Amino acid sequence: MNRKWIKNILTIFFLVIFVYAAGNLLLIWQEYRASEELYQQAQEEFITEVEVIEVIEEAEPVTSPTFTIDFNQLEQVNSEVNGWIWIYDTVVNYPLVHSGQNNDAYLHKTYDGTYNSSGSIFMDYRNAGDYSDANTVIYGHNMKNGKMFAVLKKFGNQGFYDAHPEFYIMTPEGNRRYEIISAFQTDALSNIYDRNFVSREAKEKWLNKVLRSSAILSPFTATADDSFVTLSTCVSGDNYRARFVIIGRLAETEPVYAEEIPTVEAGEISEQTEMNGE
Repeated sequence: MNRKWIKNILTIFFLVIFVYAAGNLLLIWQEYRASEELYQQAQEEFITEVEVIEVIEEAEPVTSPTFTIDFNQLEQVNSEVNGWIWIYDTVVNYPLVHSGQNNDAYLHKTYDGTYNSSGSIFMDYRNAGDYSDANTVIYGHNMKNGKMFAVLKKFGNQGFYDAHPEFYIMTPEGNRRYEIISAFQTDALSNIYDRNFVSREAKEKWLNKVLRSSAILSPFTATADDSFVTLSTCVSGDNYRARFVIIGRLAETEPVYAEEIPTVEAGEISEQTEMNGE
């Protein structure tokens, strides 16, 4: 009788644990789904695709943004949106936010302020929001469903890196193109996350460490005169301080993408003028 009673108690106990765990998994799945839908909606609402005319047959794929962002409308949703990050042929296509208060502000909050464990792609609150720091640090979760910054860890593979050597941060002022010079695992307390430097020598020392630590070979060169962005995400495992980073140097700020207007020769202008009766 006692054994049967104990067996029943254990059965109920494990059933409760199973139901609790299943309930938590369901809640996580629902949050993942809500996050995906929200960011998909953001892409549909704020992105305007621009038609690209292929001049050469069998041309290489376009690996730079062929769309514009409606930042005016985005800022009406949240004034702390200060960019849009995009990596060719990956899921990274998200609004970028910056809180001047702390790094917890968007850790579990989407770009529009909705609570969600997926959080946002966000800039370190200690960085200037205009990308003027020597090193701008940007964080995103390593989501189990492959979203947000989960793709960063793939940059440790040379083949993947070779196919994705750049990333873009789009701003109202233009599209900032970054060449990836390094990718590696590091510690959350590493000086890799330094944002400014007391001297050129200190920045050169930081850059040498960045280059030495890289798990991949990059064709790009960099100097202490360059401006950098560090993208960072957590690494799954027992080490809660493990992070994976990719570091890019600002190559150029491209003008906001616009469709090319066909050029008209001077003779054609005269003909058009005559046809218009002018």
